[in-house]
Amino acid sequence: MNSQLGSTPSAARLDVARGVGMMGSETALRKILVTVVISMAADLPTIDTALQTGDVATANRLLHAIKGYMPIFGSNALIEQVAAVEKLSKTEPAAVVQVTYQQLGPELHGLLAEIELFLNSGQ
Repeated sequence: MNSQLGSTPSAARLDVARGVGMMGSETALRKILVTVVISMAADLPTIDTALQTGDVATANRLLHAIKGYMPIFGSNALIEQVAAVEKLSKTEPAAVVQVTYQQLGPELHGLLAEIELFLNSGQ
């Protein structure tokens, strides 16, 4: 049973209504989400590696970019979580950021899966 397809709106990380409102149309939202998928698919493993190797500057740069586009289509909870981890990554060592990223990382991977489902539903 695939629980992801039957997820409740409160558990959703992708807020399609917000995205359509911000972008003006579902077509425009889909276009930006294609770019987001490409970016996040590359950036998430890079953040993991950066934090494991102590390169908090790289993790911060990538988290900062994610924080920038998350308010377009992310859920309120996910926006807050990204902002909190990105803020920590400005001042804290990698070991501290890695602890908080262990909770955020799976959420971002879940968002990526939700975006891919959304994009595939329109084809």
